[in-house]
Formats: sequence, structure tokens, C-alpha cells
Amino acid sequence: MNLEDEETVTDEMSREFGVLGDVLRELQREEMEETETCLVEIQETVITQNTMEILTEINATLKEIAETQKKILEEIKKNKAE
Repeated sequence: MNLEDEETVTDEMSREFGVLGDVLRELQREEMEETETCLVEIQETVITQNTMEILTEINATLKEIAETQKKILEEIKKNKAE
């Protein structure tokens, strides 16, 4: 279907449904905008959740490193005392 055919169909629909057709198209347009907004918000939420998971893993790893360093330091102090 080429552009002229689409315009003809649109014009015919406008005449057929009149004001109600215009209202329906406006509602559909608004719904599509809301859907796009929701998809963006969902993507942002997923990104935030992934970031939180990564930060949680980093925090756990840093705690393990700190515990290991503490044990090494205690071992060094113990060996110096002997």
C-alpha cells in the first residue's frame, strides 16, 4: 500500500467515523505514548535493579577482602611476637 492509498483510507475513515473517529485516534495516540513511557520506565527499573545487584556483589567482595586483610595482619602480628 503506498502513501496515497493510506491517505485515502485515512480520509475515508475520518468521514466515516467523524468526531468519534478523531477521538478514538487521539485516545490510541495517547495510549501508545503511555505504553512507550512505561517501557522506558521498565527499562530504567531493570537497569537500577541490575546496578543494585552489582553493587551488592561488590560490597560482599570488599567485605571478604577486608576480612582476609585482617587475618593476614593478625598473622603478621602473631609471627612478629614469636
